[in-house]
Order: sequence, then structure tokens, then C-alpha cells
Amino acid sequence: MRFILAVFAITVAFAQTNQVFRLTQNQDQQQLTEMATLIRATANIQQVSADDIQKTVSVAGSTAQIATADWLIHQLDLSAASSGMHEFRPAGSSDDLVRVFYVSQAADPRDLQETVTAVRSIGDIQRISIYNPLKAVAVRGTSRQMAFAAWLFDQFDQPVGAAPPAPEFQLSSDDVARVFQLTNAEMPQQLQEIVVLIRSLGDISRLFVNNARREIAVRSSTARMELAAWLVNQLDKPATGCPAAGEPPHEYRLATDHSLVRLFFLHVSQPEQLRNVMMQVRSTSQIRRLFIYNALGALAVRGTDGQVAIAEKTIEEMKL
Repeated sequence: MRFILAVFAITVAFAQTNQVFRLTQNQDQQQLTEMATLIRATANIQQVSADDIQKTVSVAGSTAQIATADWLIHQLDLSAASSGMHEFRPAGSSDDLVRVFYVSQAADPRDLQETVTAVRSIGDIQRISIYNPLKAVAVRGTSRQMAFAAWLFDQFDQPVGAAPPAPEFQLSSDDVARVFQLTNAEMPQQLQEIVVLIRSLGDISRLFVNNARREIAVRSSTARMELAAWLVNQLDKPATGCPAAGEPPHEYRLATDHSLVRLFFLHVSQPEQLRNVMMQVRSTSQIRRLFIYNALGALAVRGTDGQVAIAEKTIEEMKL
């Protein structure tokens, strides 16, 4: 059974309280620093200090802030990560929640940091901090933000290759999030090229890639998400799965502006050849949005019907 001993608590000016918590685990200075940083950010307490000799954490704040710090220390001063949902509702607010997530599938601190960066970026959550010894992440936000964060962590904290429990999260009628698991894009360059294609062709700014897990988290409108899903389906294929010559065009019509996205599979293996094709197509068609996916020898373009037709004719005349 664990005990946290409040060594002293005295009331000072401005209704603040000083409190010292004695820890039960043998944290080193780096771990104590991480804990103090997490408490400072999550509990909104400026005065937090840690003593690795005495094994204590000292805080100074309001009664509500001290209560939040106390709860956080109980979640972090453990010999092993906990399980289940751990949530705290700070006093004095109708929609303010603190939750600690234990990310069991994170392979290392870098993997955990990528997960947290994705949650912060896709979820618009600013108050989120890591405690690496337990692979713990403290999040503070509204109930809506917390529900979205829980969904994102549920997506990321699965064994690599396992089917996600829920493929999409609907934030509003035209605001949706999805995590795509790629099975064939094994190299970081391949992931980055697919990310560039989705971001640029789909006008999607909220997008994050987790290289270790080969996952792409996307948040966008419904129409843009449909294009992102189409691109992933077209590009996440083995090199031997490249479409054969003579197949129908691989194209997608955007409902928003009626522009056309087209994938040309050129059966060209040399990057220099692909770049030459891209430069020629850009020159003749005046298409500004065109990108290469080297793994399949593909050229992706977005333009008007006339521009795409010129691009097709240009490629045919090059006799690749």
C-alpha cells in the first residue's frame, strides 16, 4: 500500500498554500524534473520544485491547484503503469477535466512523443505533458476535447497492425478525424511522400504521421477526408501491385470545386525519369499541383479537366 505524506501546509498571502509531497518511488533527478514539469503545466502552478535527495515535490498554489497536483502525483508516483480510466475534475469549473493516459504500446520516448504531438496537433489540445517512466500522458481540456483525445489514444495505443477500434471520429457535421494504417509504405520517405500528396492535393492542413507505427492521422471536412481515403487506397500498395497499362484512369472528382485528381502510373523506376516527366507535364499543362510517389512510379496531379487531358497527352507522347 502506498502513502503520500503531506509534510506541511500553511496558508500564505493571496489564499495560496505551500505543500510538500513525499514520494514513495525512487525517482532520479530527470524523472522528478519531468514530474514537476507535468504538474506545472497541467495544474497551472508556477511554483513547483523537486528535490531528488529528499524525494519530495513542493508546490505553491490555490486550494484547487493543490488538489489537482495531489491527484496527479498519485497517478505518477507508481512502480508500474496503471490501467483503466483516470480522470479528475478540478473544482470551480463546469467543463474542465484532467485525465492521465498510460500508452502501453509506445516503443520508446520518441514514439511516445510522436503520439503526443499528433494528439496536440489534431486535437487542438495545448495542455498535454509526458511522464516517460510510466509512458503516462496528462491531458487537460474540455469534455469534448477529452473525448477526442481518448479516441486518438485508443487509435495509437494498439499493437502495430491491429485493426483500430473505431475508424473515424465525428467532431461535428463536417469535421471528421481518421487514422490511416499503412501496410505497404514501409520506409519513412514513402510515408512522407504520401503525406505530401494528401496535404497538397486535398488542401488538408491538420495531418500528422507516426513513422514508427506507419500511421497517418488526418482531421478535415468530410469531402476532403474522402479524397484522403481514396489516395491512401490508391498508393498504399506493394510495388508489384502497380496497375497495368490500359486500365481505366485512376481519378477522383472533387465535389467542392469540380477539379480532377488523377494518378498516372508511369512504370518508370528511376527517380530522375519521374522528375523529368513531372517537369514536362508542368510545362505543357500549367498544372501547379503535381507530385511524385516514387515507390509506384506514380505522378499525381490536380487540375481542370482540360489541364489533366493535356497532362495525359503529354505522357502518351513521351512513350514511356
